[in-house]
Amino acid sequence: MTAIDKILSSAFVDTYSAALAPSFDFLDTSAGAEVEVPGAPAAVSAAIQKLLTDQGHTVIGASEDQLELAVVTRKTMLSWELATGIEIAPTPHGSHVSVFVQNMPGRPKALLDGKKNKKAAQKLAEQIRTAV
Repeated sequence: MTAIDKILSSAFVDTYSAALAPSFDFLDTSAGAEVEVPGAPAAVSAAIQKLLTDQGHTVIGASEDQLELAVVTRKTMLSWELATGIEIAPTPHGSHVSVFVQNMPGRPKALLDGKKNKKAAQKLAEQIRTAV
């Protein structure tokens, strides 16, 4: 674990940084992206879960059929964790993947979070397309 990762995962950062940052609680930080991919939903779900694990994100919940995933992205130098939902639906040509992203509850919000979260959702959707 690098020194930066140690600092980011420290109890000090989790406890005090939100109090020091301005928060714009009135902002809607939710965003989404969708992508069509070839492959059966079960295979797509397995590829997505491997991608998420390889990137250091945490799958905190999944439906019984593994077609709905609740994910918490990893914290970085420039952003807090993001609450992410992924839904996989079968289509005649493969699978339809929907990615939903928003700020984690209890974390401060910034003016450009909605725009940043939209880019994060689109980036994850493209990574899923590549991984599948």
